[in-house]
Amino acid sequence: MVRPKPVLLFSLVISLTCSFLVQAQTKSVTATNVASEDQPPNSTAATSVPVPTSERSAKDQGPTKAARENARRYYKAGVKYGRANLFKQALQSFQEALKNDPEYPEALYGLGRANLDLGNYSEAIEAFQSALKLNPNATDAYTGLGEAHAKLKDEKPPSRIPDSFGVGERVALTEKPAAKTAVTPDRKDNLAVVYKVGAGDVLDIRIAGSLNQESTLFTISSTGMLEYPILGQPLKVLGLTPDEISENIGAEMKRRAIGHESDPQVGVRDYNSHAILVSGLVKEPGTKILRREAIPLYVVLADAQPLPEASQVTIISQHSDKARTVDLSDAEQTSMLILPGDVLSVAPAPKQFFYVGGDVKAPGEFSYHKGLSLTQAIFAAGGVTPTGEKVQLSRGAGDGLLTLNKFKLKDINNGKVPDPLIEPGDRIMVLH
Repeated sequence: MVRPKPVLLFSLVISLTCSFLVQAQTKSVTATNVASEDQPPNSTAATSVPVPTSERSAKDQGPTKAARENARRYYKAGVKYGRANLFKQALQSFQEALKNDPEYPEALYGLGRANLDLGNYSEAIEAFQSALKLNPNATDAYTGLGEAHAKLKDEKPPSRIPDSFGVGERVALTEKPAAKTAVTPDRKDNLAVVYKVGAGDVLDIRIAGSLNQESTLFTISSTGMLEYPILGQPLKVLGLTPDEISENIGAEMKRRAIGHESDPQVGVRDYNSHAILVSGLVKEPGTKILRREAIPLYVVLADAQPLPEASQVTIISQHSDKARTVDLSDAEQTSMLILPGDVLSVAPAPKQFFYVGGDVKAPGEFSYHKGLSLTQAIFAAGGVTPTGEKVQLSRGAGDGLLTLNKFKLKDINNGKVPDPLIEPGDRIMVLH
């Protein structure tokens, strides 16, 4: 029997080992190539190297830099659309901004404002609340939230914007309403949802399909005239809404056979004509510009930010012969509408007094505050003496005469009759 030599056996083992290693390496390379082919062009093939914790947390922190830049770009576009009264287009821009950066508080506020202008009050409330969660100190969001709640209470929201509206489409400056509601003097609620242009306002006027590269911005003159080059002569627009101006220009263009089938789109780029003045105990006094024919007083106050000691506001209006004083704590009074040209002065509560005499320990004059009851007024005078049992309450009737009411302290203390509230100037006499 022939035995193989040790050298030959060793060579055979080396040969088999090398062959096995080559096959294993070939399989590894093939698997790596297959994995790389399955990845997107800009991605990296998965490896066994663990991702550092810092990199994983960075991915979870929020949008990328590119996404944030896109969000800012859409947000700026939404602001421009909003200033031009292009509320539907503004809505779309803010929605796109939030797709790139869902926690963008300014875009959420813009979304709420656009929904509010379009009459989508429930959606506006949701957007303002989301903005406040991200920034609880956003005063504008609180203002918008209050407006939305008030509108939702008073009016039925219109239909939602169709989802088929494309962002990339050529958009009009204004959407024609299905039916226009006439603004009449006895329907003050309408004043808060319309705007009639005035001297100094800047209009953005565009014609669909026009390739003209000239400026689309036109300022209304001090006489209320609009000089639109195509018309050849000034057009009276003072007191008209953007929709009415669009119809008038369109009718004039058709009359002149200029060749455009549709009316031009008109929006307000800069609001300058509807001004009010706010002064007194507020953080932000000065001239305020209205973007509607009227806005609620509480909206003006939210913007001006009354100081803690402020208690009332006096409104002097060119539309009324008398000044009106409103208590800031009265929600119904602060819902009154403020009109262009109004002057508001925020002030502290005036000093008011009541008077207590008779069988009390410290009779005299005392400072009045709202909500003070009869027994509390007597306590302010030191309380009754041992002989005090009855009270006479005298009050001015406005014609120089006094009205007299009598009470038994025992009945009030026993709960048989209510403890009446007193008013400024009341005279309280405690008798035995």
